[in-house]
Amino acid sequence: MENNTYRNENTIDLRELWQTLKERKRLIYVLTIAITVLAIFYAYILAKPVYQVQAMIEVGKIEAGTKNEAPIANINDIKQKLEYQYGVYSKKGQNFPRLKSIALTKKSKNIFSIVVEGRDNDSAKEYINNLVEKLEATYAKKVEMYISTQQSLISLSQEDIVVTENTLDSIRTSLKNYNEKILNITQKDAALAGLYAIQIGQNQTQLQELQLRISKLKTNVFNFKLSITPLRITETHIVGEVEVLDKPLKPKKALIVIVAFITGLMLSIFLAFFLSFIRGLKEEK
Repeated sequence: MENNTYRNENTIDLRELWQTLKERKRLIYVLTIAITVLAIFYAYILAKPVYQVQAMIEVGKIEAGTKNEAPIANINDIKQKLEYQYGVYSKKGQNFPRLKSIALTKKSKNIFSIVVEGRDNDSAKEYINNLVEKLEATYAKKVEMYISTQQSLISLSQEDIVVTENTLDSIRTSLKNYNEKILNITQKDAALAGLYAIQIGQNQTQLQELQLRISKLKTNVFNFKLSITPLRITETHIVGEVEVLDKPLKPKKALIVIVAFITGLMLSIFLAFFLSFIRGLKEEK
């Protein structure tokens, strides 16, 4: 008998719960509608839209040769500097437009993507363009130093070519003189002819070495000039076009209204049961 009484006391009476909800239905309706209306007012009137813009940025690079190319700066260093400079992980109040995130590509050493949030697409796109211009200006001096160095190497190589060509002309003249002397030597001066032949052989060897040196110097000059052309020096720029969203990323109005409706409904039901519980305590007293 005691067990049955205990079971009855701990059994949920669904009819009683439903009766409680019916008694408090006005409270449930009013509170749920009020919270939902407030959410609609916030989502569609108070909340300001946030647009998201994404761009792929290629950091400038210098190609000194087919197997020797590198970005102007280390891409990981650029990422860390930008994150600190633009407060990507800052906990301060958000000012728009702002840099939201930076992501590196796995297979590239000089390409990364950025995401910018703004109140409209135009301001976010302008923000990205300014960021790229600042990057380009930051590393412009490094490019200028590289170009200046290559131009100095071109000048030195060209001067070396002039000196080598003068030496080459001198050897050719000497070689011509030795050939003429051999033609004028008689049979009695066979030993002297041998000495001239040795000098001619040495001159010819030097002549070939100098010609080879001039060829290499001219090749170097060509490569140095090629290294400072736009074909070998890439400036920092946006790859393709900036990606924009036609609709704002935030606020998600429908989601806000649905969550507010469910929250209001649950809160009002809880309040209805709580008020019934308080009333029961008073009746018992």
